Amino acid sequence: MSLPFETVTYRQVELAGLEGLICRHYGLEYSVIRALSVSNGSYRRVEAGAAVEEGVALDRLEAEEIAAWRAGGPEPHLASVMNDLACSGVIDSGEYLVHVWW
Repeated sequence: MSLPFETVTYRQVELAGLEGLICRHYGLEYSVIRALSVSNGSYRRVEAGAAVEEGVALDRLEAEEIAAWRAGGPEPHLASVMNDLACSGVIDSGEYLVHVWW
């Protein structure tokens, strides 16, 4: 018996490094744990800028979500943040695997 599978490549990032980058870029604290409701030892796949290229404007709804957060609103979903970072040229577009641990 064989199991069908697909080989994929992700950019694996650690929780602390990602939160640090987000904090430095936006000047705001951001919790991946709160944003994704994840537990210790988990992994979460997030696409960054898959449908856009560097320098291309962020989707309107995601841009509004980021703007609301910067104005004191709730934290946006991590996918919105990652897309904004990719559109801004801060990170490469692609699939990221976030390793959550504390």
